[in-house]
Amino acid sequence: MKKTKKFKIPRALANRLTRISAYSIVLVAMTFLGLYAGLWLDRLTGMAPNFTLLLLILGIVLGFKGFIQEVVIERRKRA
Repeated sequence: MKKTKKFKIPRALANRLTRISAYSIVLVAMTFLGLYAGLWLDRLTGMAPNFTLLLLILGIVLGFKGFIQEVVIERRKRA
């Protein structure tokens, strides 16, 4: 029987992929947190889509801001 070689990912690449995946999860979490907080405030105040739209957009913007900051930091480390 022929043995197959295991493919090993370099540690630096694995670390980088892990960090990027974590920040992608944070981006999604910030978006949903803004959405649910907006829905809750809309139910509380009776001002239907106002808080939902505002906090959803704020969550998306803050999530992307954090993601872009991490990408910039990664690029500076590699340069």
